[in-house]
Amino acid sequence: MERSLGSAKVSVIVPVYNCAQYIGKAIESILAQTYPVHEIIVVDDGSTDGTREALEPYKASIIYVYQKNAGEPAARNTGIRHSTAEYIAYLDADDLWLPDKLELQMQYLQTHPECELVYTDMMTFDDQGIIEKSVRTSRGRVYCSGKIFPQLFRETLFGSGSVVFRKTAAEKVGGFDETFLVGSDYEMWLRMSRSFEFGYVDKPLLMYRQHRDMSTQKLGKVPQDGMPWQVKVLKRILELFPEAERELGQSAINERLAVPYMWLGRSWMDRGDHLQARRLIAGAVQYDPWKLRYRFAYLATFLSPSLLKKVKSLYSELRATSPSKSEHKVSSEGSTGNQQRIL
Repeated sequence: MERSLGSAKVSVIVPVYNCAQYIGKAIESILAQTYPVHEIIVVDDGSTDGTREALEPYKASIIYVYQKNAGEPAARNTGIRHSTAEYIAYLDADDLWLPDKLELQMQYLQTHPECELVYTDMMTFDDQGIIEKSVRTSRGRVYCSGKIFPQLFRETLFGSGSVVFRKTAAEKVGGFDETFLVGSDYEMWLRMSRSFEFGYVDKPLLMYRQHRDMSTQKLGKVPQDGMPWQVKVLKRILELFPEAERELGQSAINERLAVPYMWLGRSWMDRGDHLQARRLIAGAVQYDPWKLRYRFAYLATFLSPSLLKKVKSLYSELRATSPSKSEHKVSSEGSTGNQQRIL
């Protein structure tokens, strides 16, 4: 039985902090939606860069809410409290929507009444243009519908800007956890996925902007309570739902927890801080000790940045002059090309 959504209302919430440069384009992408938006709630989380002035041309189209700086999850919760529609959609102030984003999602919800949340594929871009036309395609992700907790635990499948969800579903799980400086949206979707079915629209309808001031480039590369932010989120979920350990299996959980330690450790190595990298990569080895590339990466942290650079250069030269290069090229033509580096 279809759920009638012909007149269903959608509140769009835009949390913003010091994003005067991009906020106008974000609002325009909402106003350009082919599905009528009930209200646009802009929650200014204590901006000091002229964000309020940048919103002045749109004052007739938005509800502006100002609060002292309390963090993104607090701003998202503020938006939910001020919303009056049945459905909620989020758009970060530096991202954009394609015009038919809400229309396709609301159509999906109409034909899939069992779903409380629907998400989409996305593309990435920067000031120079499109980077990835489809994250699903370029990163080899497998998106799915239904009870997707296991898949969502294994990977951060989607961001906040790609979702539409029923307001009551968010209220039932308690909203966003404001103790998380980064990753509060991932933690929220995991909690929701324990109780509700999710749906997927197979089209990149969110344009996710890449720039140096984005939170994932700042807070995301700083350990949270001594661990990568994804590990902090996943550990919280396992505390809230201890039965998930049995469902997922300890081996799969350990493999999942190791990946963020390796990723963050690599980023610190790239910055030349091998001591911090060693601490983090040690976490990857601890959770997944049989993966050789983690052990090699850990050993590499004992090399100086200059010596490591020489080793990498020598390794590249040896590969380039290897007589088996052409054979390897032929045998790997059918692969995805997403080969993992050792160092």
